[in-house]
Order: sequence, then C-alpha cells, then structure tokens
Amino acid sequence: MRHFGTLLIVAAVIFTAAFACNFSTANLDSLKVGKNADVTSPNSSFAAGDTVYAVASVANNPGKVKVKMYIQVENMKGVAPGTVIENSVVDLDMEGDALAKYHYQTISSTAGGTFKIVAEMYSENGEKKDSKSETFTVSPGSSSSDDED
Repeated sequence: MRHFGTLLIVAAVIFTAAFACNFSTANLDSLKVGKNADVTSPNSSFAAGDTVYAVASVANNPGKVKVKMYIQVENMKGVAPGTVIENSVVDLDMEGDALAKYHYQTISSTAGGTFKIVAEMYSENGEKKDSKSETFTVSPGSSSSDDED
C-alpha cells in the first residue's frame, strides 16, 4: 500500500509537470502576406495598385489581446528606412484564438520598393507580448513619385 501511495504522488508530479510544459501564453503563431483576403497562397511580390493582404494567427489566447498591424519602409527612394506608411496602422481587438486580417491598397503611382508588414500583439494592459514581420516588394507604378507606399 505504501508503494501505491508513492506511485500516486510520482504520477501526480509527472502529470503536473507535463501539463505545465504544454501551457503557454498567448502568441502570434504565424504571419502570412498574400494577394487575397485569406492569404490562401502566400506571396511577397506586388504591383503598384495591388492590395496587400496579411493574416496573423493569434494562438493560446485565453482572454483578450490587441493586434496592431502596419507597413514599414525597408527600402524606398526618398523615404527613410523604418518609416511607417501613413494610414497603414490598424488596431484589432481579438478574443481567444483567432485570425487578425489586414489589407492595404497600394497607390498606382507608387515609387515601389521593399516593405515590411508588422504584426504586434499587446495584452489588455498594453504590454507588448509578441511581434512578427514579413517582407514584401512593390514594383514601381506607371508615373512613379516620391509619395509613401
């Protein structure tokens, strides 16, 4: 009987440890960029005037989080790297495991360049919990200018 009690304690400790290892906090599981709203086929090359779509997967989320998505310049004529594209910032309130969907219409006269779409996840109290980014390119438009995007 004494061995049975010891065995039960050992089993309880192992079960608790295994459960704790499988428990994790909310995170951004993935970020995909593409040419359709569900990003069924990821793509990183766009033409001027195309709409850029992105989907960020929020996982292991037991409550509410905010996902902030935006586009940042990597390499574009006349624009400093790291500049956030005007009007590209979107805040999405998410509850539970969900997909944060984003879209941005490029301008047909864009100078083109290399950009980064960024997804940042924040807790309810505003603490940054996770971030992911994906790089994509936009080819120059027909009458390129130095305008952002």
